[in-house]
Amino acid sequence: MPQAYGERDWEAEAPFRIEEGVCYVVRGKSADSTYRLAARQAEQGVPALCVSRTYPDRLRARYRLASAAVWWITESPGEGHFDPTAVGTLSNAIEEYIERHSDGCLVVLDGIEFISIRIGFTKTLLFIERLNEFVMPRRATVLVPVDPDCFDPKEFAQLDRFTGGIAEEDLRDALDTLEVDRNLGGA
Repeated sequence: MPQAYGERDWEAEAPFRIEEGVCYVVRGKSADSTYRLAARQAEQGVPALCVSRTYPDRLRARYRLASAAVWWITESPGEGHFDPTAVGTLSNAIEEYIERHSDGCLVVLDGIEFISIRIGFTKTLLFIERLNEFVMPRRATVLVPVDPDCFDPKEFAQLDRFTGGIAEEDLRDALDTLEVDRNLGGA
């Protein structure tokens, strides 16, 4: 049975609950809050995987992701590098990561807009739907930050329909509240 993810971290006043077994589209212009959440969870010992268009060393340094696995969506060959047109390979790798962390993990998939440009919207939607279905019976959470303006409104509605939805500003506000509480000696 899915449970609230990171319950030790999220307070009842939060405008949403992040649960295991759910793939969430985080709607907004920035992925900053999504990475802040990943860093916070990794600091608490939750295995975290970040898949991004941003160069891994920059991402680790900017968000304190030293303990997180970081993979790069790029055409450059290398370990932990995934071609944006090879979503089957990327999906298999993410699924293997989730299986290795069966006690629970957090996956951030940032760069879906770039993937969509490279392979088209239909294949991108199928990729996200496959991940969503894979995650449902497992103790993993996938966060997919997406700028809705990068998609046709009908396409974005399809992308958002079968996943959980979180507004980036709500996630940012919840994280800011947690930071203030921590700085004041609370959570």
